[in-house]
Amino acid sequence: MNVLLLPGWGMKSDVFTPLIEALQLNDVTIVEWEHMRDVNHFFTKAKEALHAPSLVIGWSLGSLVALQLGMHPYVTHLVCIGGTSRFTTSENYHAGWHARVVERMKVQVVRQTNKTIQSFIDMLWGEKEARPFPHMHDRTSDLLLGLDYLLATDVRDQLQQMDVPLLLIHGEQDRICPPQAAQYIYERTRNCTLKLLRNVGHAPHVTQPYACAHVIQTWLGGGSND
Repeated sequence: MNVLLLPGWGMKSDVFTPLIEALQLNDVTIVEWEHMRDVNHFFTKAKEALHAPSLVIGWSLGSLVALQLGMHPYVTHLVCIGGTSRFTTSENYHAGWHARVVERMKVQVVRQTNKTIQSFIDMLWGEKEARPFPHMHDRTSDLLLGLDYLLATDVRDQLQQMDVPLLLIHGEQDRICPPQAAQYIYERTRNCTLKLLRNVGHAPHVTQPYACAHVIQTWLGGGSND
């Protein structure tokens, strides 16, 4: 099976290494968010990498891109880890960050890039998960466009039209994309499985790669994830 991996905001491709090893994947394409032209380039770059029928796995920002790809004929199965259909809150949507916080983060990325990155990394973890995390780059222009993408992208209207088998893996202690974001997707899609992981934050594929691999393999095999 071909696998397309879509990483999160500011992430290097090696952030998926633990999951790749746990799943024993061979035919893998990882899209890196570098040298980005504009907010539309995230979707375009992922679409251009989709050359054959594939399992698409998106994490965080990558989950938004993955959902944008959800009706592409080459997407056979879709996995969103720490996923969301809209990153910021609105009048009728509360499972995200306030846009003002993201705008403030853009200012801090310019003024104090490394400090802002470290603050974000510190939010990735559940209560007992913190660890060294060398998987983020510091390319300011790409980081800013990533935040603009999170501010601009909203795929909620697309959810009810999706037929692709969809698996949501979400940490119950996720502080980046709250579990309510996954629940929102689950309630509005027809062919969806939701797996909440206890005592896990925003990066279960890093801290619990074999648990994630088991969930994915069981789901692909048609078994129960209970």
